[in-house]
Amino acid sequence: MKKTLKKLMTMLAAVQLYLVLALFGSSVALAQMPVLKGIGGEFSLKSSKGGEVSLSDFKDKVVLMFFGYTNCADICPTTMAHISQMMNKLTPEQRSRVQVLFVSIDSDYDTPKHLNKYLAYFDPSFIGLVDEREKIDYVAKLFHADYIKLANDKVTTEFKKLSLDDEKQEQKGYLYSHSAKIFVMDTHSRVRGFFYAGTAIEDMRQQVISLL
Repeated sequence: MKKTLKKLMTMLAAVQLYLVLALFGSSVALAQMPVLKGIGGEFSLKSSKGGEVSLSDFKDKVVLMFFGYTNCADICPTTMAHISQMMNKLTPEQRSRVQVLFVSIDSDYDTPKHLNKYLAYFDPSFIGLVDEREKIDYVAKLFHADYIKLANDKVTTEFKKLSLDDEKQEQKGYLYSHSAKIFVMDTHSRVRGFFYAGTAIEDMRQQVISLL
């Protein structure tokens, strides 16, 4: 009887140790998201908050960066809303250490002021970045963020899901096809992975926290 009890206690201890190690291992694995080599790099663009900002200005913060444009009818507003939901799941202290950047690929239409108004619908802390076409192309190339203008003729933007107060229905803009990736960067500005609009919010939250 004593041998059986001792054996049972040993087995329980082993199970407990396994659970502890499993939890620790998953935590470490989450914290050690691999650094993606050959993607990313330093850049500077005009900010929706005024002036010019560089990626290095957000050192010591986790950065979530998305390439899109305000005339986008679907994936851009959907993605920004998704990120906003995740940000709302963070504590105030955690939020202060995360920065969301929206890089506009439409330098023909988007301005810093326009971007600021657009992003305010999702979260006032989000920062929009836009500049001359050459600079946008440079940043997109750094991050392997593909995009292409679908046509050289402008089309009406009245179909948009999100309309701003100062817009008129007859305003026109270009349509683009672009990457849907949300680039996740650690506190050293290194790309550590990607989120998408379909990524579970809780998974996003946990991975962001692991990088803080």
